Amino acid sequence: MSFSLKGRTAFITGASRGIGLEIAKALAKRGANVAVAAKSAEPHPKLPGTIHTAVEEVNQIGEETGSGAKGLAIQLDVRDAKAVEDAIEQTVGKFGHLDYAVNNASAINMKSTVEASPKALDLMLSINARGTWLVSRYALPHLLNSNGANRNPHILTLGPPLTHDTFTTNSSTGCWPEQFAATKSAYTLAKGGMALVSLGLSAELQGKVGVNSLWPYTLIGTSAMKVVSPNADVEEKRWRSPEIVGEAAARMMEEDGRTFNGQWIVDELWLRRKHGFTDEQIRQYSLGGPDVKMEDLALDLWISKSLQEDVAKARRGD
Repeated sequence: MSFSLKGRTAFITGASRGIGLEIAKALAKRGANVAVAAKSAEPHPKLPGTIHTAVEEVNQIGEETGSGAKGLAIQLDVRDAKAVEDAIEQTVGKFGHLDYAVNNASAINMKSTVEASPKALDLMLSINARGTWLVSRYALPHLLNSNGANRNPHILTLGPPLTHDTFTTNSSTGCWPEQFAATKSAYTLAKGGMALVSLGLSAELQGKVGVNSLWPYTLIGTSAMKVVSPNADVEEKRWRSPEIVGEAAARMMEEDGRTFNGQWIVDELWLRRKHGFTDEQIRQYSLGGPDVKMEDLALDLWISKSLQEDVAKARRGD
């Protein structure tokens, strides 16, 4: 059974650009109102997009598609508990209810442990793990009301899959040591913390709110990735558009949250196995064009060898 998103309300952190913006746009196409919550109220010298331009895109989608979707721009630092609470209340005051909370905001610093500073660790923990907890905490009273009104509430977190094969030190099935050597200890702790918040919430809220995590199979070509990556003009040919994550996220919201809960979703697998996406449809998200072989795409972080085998089977139709 697929639930309609029309008339629902989503609160998305880090939605001024990149993956957060694409999730906002995918929800808007389906008729959901979106609170765009991010720090970027003024143009960045290197990164395009602000909360205001994102809302303009949401409103334009609502008008052009006839979905009726509206946007709300909220400047927010997810480290500030009072600001998070006020932003949630502002969203409910504007749209009357809250149905989806999307934890997308994240900080990244993959310096080695001996080079990393405690300040960098504190920043990542406060935005990634603590920010996810704060947004979920203050969204929950309204999401539980949404459950009572049969509006199918969800919490979605952009966090890595917490499976045995992700975190095992068995190098034949997991992604250790290469991936963990790349992500280092501080970022592993902070990003893994987002997934742990999702895991705990899914157990607390089963049968009431669908709580799940979503992760991209390949590297995603956000504007930030293009800025921080050496030789981005060449490397981005092996990346995918953030639209694939937006499409997967929106389809997750259409699931029945009472039973669709505690899932670790990987975008390509989800779109292929659950929604029947073909090679042609998946290739449309390749920034290098449809001629780039899928096996040549750059894998995202924490993609275990067993997960790679599963994706290979899905590509063969198994």
